[in-house]
Amino acid sequence: MTNNDTPARPNIVLVFMDDMGYGDMGAMGGSMIKTPNMDRVAAGGIAFRQMYAAASVCTPSRAALLTGRYAQRVGLERVIFPQEPEGLSSYERTMADLLSECGYRTAIYGKWHLGARPEHNPLRHGFEEFFGIPYSNDMDPVHLFEGQQVAETYVDQSLLTKAYTDRAIDFISNHADEPFFVYLPHTMPHIPLHVEEGFRGQSRGGTYGDTIECIDHHLGRLLDHLDQLELSDNTLVIVTSDNGPWFEGSTGGLRGRKGESYEGGIRMPFVARWPAEIPAGIECNEPAGFIDLMPTLVTLAGGKVPDDRPIDGCDISATLRGEPMPERAPIFTFHQWSLNAVRDGRWKLHVRRRNDADQREMPQLFDMESDPTESYNQANREPEVLGRMLDIASRFAQHIHDQQPEAMARANAGPVEVS
Repeated sequence: MTNNDTPARPNIVLVFMDDMGYGDMGAMGGSMIKTPNMDRVAAGGIAFRQMYAAASVCTPSRAALLTGRYAQRVGLERVIFPQEPEGLSSYERTMADLLSECGYRTAIYGKWHLGARPEHNPLRHGFEEFFGIPYSNDMDPVHLFEGQQVAETYVDQSLLTKAYTDRAIDFISNHADEPFFVYLPHTMPHIPLHVEEGFRGQSRGGTYGDTIECIDHHLGRLLDHLDQLELSDNTLVIVTSDNGPWFEGSTGGLRGRKGESYEGGIRMPFVARWPAEIPAGIECNEPAGFIDLMPTLVTLAGGKVPDDRPIDGCDISATLRGEPMPERAPIFTFHQWSLNAVRDGRWKLHVRRRNDADQREMPQLFDMESDPTESYNQANREPEVLGRMLDIASRFAQHIHDQQPEAMARANAGPVEVS
């Protein structure tokens, strides 16, 4: 603490897997895959048991994470591909933008997936360094970027996890005397799976498990490096994933998978450690969302979130420290432009499945306290709750619909000058 009892601003390391399931982390109850270093983060800090991605697929989940705004506001409501014009507009303020203004040094090592044109590059969105791939590893061509230039046209993906971590370690060493923000969005375990030599065939979870155990090993290297530099105490380390598992991986018994608004597609493993401020071994069992991270991290850094646009997330810094969740708005889940689900307190309402799915039995109302696997529809039993939730859903869906043309125009435009 400083003399006025204000906590020091933390360094921040955000480790973000691609398609890792809720049940793939030991701290979340998984047993097939060994994750001792992720579990080490949980044991030294907090595990969120109901942390929601803002979408069940890559691009919109990441857009919401970095901006604190639902991806529909950003105009990135679906997965985008290399040849497409859409991308993160310069109108948007990312957590990297805002942390930079607070004096943080910023870097991203890994997968971006918020646009492939020059104006979409992470260096245009608050990051000082970028080393990684601009989209998913199943998209062609897979090129490795150094800043705004292609560094490699043939990429040995089995080496990426180590390479990203090496860069993060070097960046931390170079900026150990300054506040820093390292965003580490790993390529794995998104398919196609590639495994570093020494980890192949080691996991009970098959090749998928091998990739996660490799990530966990390199997370351990990073944690050890923070220890060696005596930075661990005031570094907030967050470990999570962008959305639920795809063809492999465990949801921990939750219903649904990637691409769905059921819990298995959007409830994420999420652990965080900050020894100076977070008590060891605590849990949060209340709903929170990726949209909360931008306002939370910016607040911890001493900054302010923009007041010239809607910010959907809320500051949960007190919850990180073990205090109750602040009163918050419901958490919404979309599939592209269609509102699919709403979580409000103990209740979760589904009004639609993804666009190409069977819509029978909608709406569905689940009591998440007694039925976390979303197995028993209570819509006929709870007409007052159903009516209230339908009204919440209808009003927010209309609000998003009204701002759709503006959001789409920004995402499809070139650089936007903000006065």
